Amino acid sequence: MAKTCPSCGYHPIGPFTDNCPICAEPVRNVRSGGGGGGGGYGGGGAPGASPVFRWLAIGGLTAVLAMISCCGVGWWRAGVAVNDFQKQMEEAKAKAEAERRERTVAVPVRALLHEFQTDPAAADVKYKGKYLEVSGVVERVGRDGNESPFVVLHGGDEAAKLRVECFFEPADDEDEDRIDRLSNGQAVVVRGEYSGRVTNVQMRGCVLGK
Repeated sequence: MAKTCPSCGYHPIGPFTDNCPICAEPVRNVRSGGGGGGGGYGGGGAPGASPVFRWLAIGGLTAVLAMISCCGVGWWRAGVAVNDFQKQMEEAKAKAEAERRERTVAVPVRALLHEFQTDPAAADVKYKGKYLEVSGVVERVGRDGNESPFVVLHGGDEAAKLRVECFFEPADDEDEDRIDRLSNGQAVVVRGEYSGRVTNVQMRGCVLGK
């Protein structure tokens, strides 16, 4: 007669089968009979499906924990990537600043304009690729066709024909307000890239000295 597994309740199990085909529980010494009814789990009584349910619950919990672990690793890797990117940006910024300091030339507007009036070609070669820090006097503040602010400087001699035109790229509203508040005759320091001479000497990407 068929046997019933005492652990999972599976029925029927052949009389000559030593282990339950579902849970592998030894059934050699289980008496044949009892448990009848129709096949399946837990026919005759109730040792029933609780172990099966327990296995399913354990399996589900394991899957959930695996998902949480994967998500945790993913978030950790994303955090590391963001930190690495920020570090690289800071290093690149520091490197660019160091390179800019190396090629910075501090010169009064008066001296700069004198060089361009005396020998324009030599002055252009001298300052090409340089980052200038000029000190001069505000003659005019305005905006170009793109609404970017600019300042025109002279070296103290208002009768001189040559000027320095400084085109700014404000970092924020506060920076832009500082430029707009400049007044004629005010002494300032401006830093920017020498970009050649058209009518006047021009500097671009300028920032206003503190």
